[in-house]
Amino acid sequence: MHIANIGWDRLHDATLLDLTMDWASGEAHVRVRLSEEAARGAEIVVTGSTLLRCPREQPWGPGVSINEARLLALQGERKRLEIEVQSGDVIELEGGAIELHVEG
Repeated sequence: MHIANIGWDRLHDATLLDLTMDWASGEAHVRVRLSEEAARGAEIVVTGSTLLRCPREQPWGPGVSINEARLLALQGERKRLEIEVQSGDVIELEGGAIELHVEG
């Protein structure tokens, strides 16, 4: 398993809004509001999803901001995105493609 920084530094301190999974299509969406431009939204889209793990245990206390996002290359073309929230929780998504779409 190879760990790579996804280069999405703009997600640091972004506000995590919601996560959805369309079970039939296998498409997952993570909506955020970017910190540098509060009115600007962004969405992470995972296609061909095989995993969505979303703990909300808050070991570091309540928090809705993203601390760090990491992309791991799995076997074949599969990828895993780990989103560390400032609460200490790590959200994990796996799929065939992972893209970041920023509004405007």
